[in-house]
Amino acid sequence: MLPLILFCTITVLFVSLYAYQKVYLQQIARTAAERLAFTWDNSHKDLVTGNFNPSETDGLYFRLTQNHVSDLFGRLFSNASSEIALPSGAASDLVERKLAKSSELLPQGVTGSAKFSNFILDQQVEVKLRKAFHVSPVMSRWFKATQTGGSAVAHVVEPVELIRLTDITRTYFKTIKDRISPQKAREALAEPAQSDLSGPSITIKSERQAAAYLRSLVSGTEVILTTESGKSRTIDALDARGIGHQAFYSLTEAQLRMEQLPKDLELIRQGTKVKGVVWHFFKKDAGGKGMPSSAFRKELERKGIVVVIHN
Repeated sequence: MLPLILFCTITVLFVSLYAYQKVYLQQIARTAAERLAFTWDNSHKDLVTGNFNPSETDGLYFRLTQNHVSDLFGRLFSNASSEIALPSGAASDLVERKLAKSSELLPQGVTGSAKFSNFILDQQVEVKLRKAFHVSPVMSRWFKATQTGGSAVAHVVEPVELIRLTDITRTYFKTIKDRISPQKAREALAEPAQSDLSGPSITIKSERQAAAYLRSLVSGTEVILTTESGKSRTIDALDARGIGHQAFYSLTEAQLRMEQLPKDLELIRQGTKVKGVVWHFFKKDAGGKGMPSSAFRKELERKGIVVVIHN
């Protein structure tokens, strides 16, 4: 009787460990596939946060020239989809570089593959992972499982691009039909210079100049409000949605905590004219002098104040 109970106990533990590792790999594969699909429109995006520099793009026409549109014919001919082994450090083209970014999300000991398939209307990212399942020699005689695996498929969805293409097609198709030569069409598809994408360079040298820049940026106006405690608060730029934008260039964290923060929190609680507050910090030099610390930024976000850093 005792050997039977021991065998059943070990079996339950073994199956539980195997199931846990399989679900663990499945969750990692799902996360990797969804984050690759979410950031697919720009290889410079951070996989976790989605942040990127607006001047860094994959080109305006990467969907036509660097997105493996030929995968569409893989269902008719022997044209394989793009697939790389994970973890991977080498990549030959843009698609493989995007897939290789998922290596950052893999724990040690996890391997697998990532594949991208482009069928125009259906773009898929598939991630397959596996990990060795270590068991004792005695247990290996009873159970043949030596590794666990997990896989996930995520679809690349770009609602902004779809709306843009639909609007362009609906608006301009009738106008440009039969009015443009092949040569002019090729010239129209020329890649714009990268420097043009980031807009004109603006140098901020004072808080007054920063406030004026904010007003032009959000189409806001400068207003002076009175808080519930009777204090006066000047909003650098109040936009049409009731969001107050404040420019900071030289104030310290101590000054912000003592003077500015209490007033803005009162305005947020009051909620009549100001629906939200955004603090804009402008760098005085390349070293980032005067920028809020990470702890202070988290404190502001907890209290409902959005922080934007301008280079």
